[in-house]
Amino acid sequence: MIKPEATILLRIARRDLVAASFLHEPHASEASWGLLIHQVLEKSLKAWLVSLGVPVPSVYDLQTLIDLLYQHNVDISELDQFIVFNQFAAQCRHESDPDPLHLNRRFWEMRAEELVNYLSTVP
Repeated sequence: MIKPEATILLRIARRDLVAASFLHEPHASEASWGLLIHQVLEKSLKAWLVSLGVPVPSVYDLQTLIDLLYQHNVDISELDQFIVFNQFAAQCRHESDPDPLHLNRRFWEMRAEELVNYLSTVP
């Protein structure tokens, strides 16, 4: 059974994923979209830590969360690709016009959704 705190985090991740899906238009800010995807990934990784019984730090750095998962014997080989979204969390919180990365939004949304779906089935 998935722990209630993990379920809550995954619900928030799904909510942010839906919001991000509305930002596909070329005029929609990549920074706003990227920050939402970062939030999806952050909440998902924290849900994973909760499900493992690991105390969740109050950080938004995806690398730190991935490193914690690694320390608890999780295969992180597929997770390292998400580190690119740390840039959105760092820049978008403090810059009005960060440099665009020109990411394929649909591709990354699918990857984030796969993670959320996977974690929704992990006991």
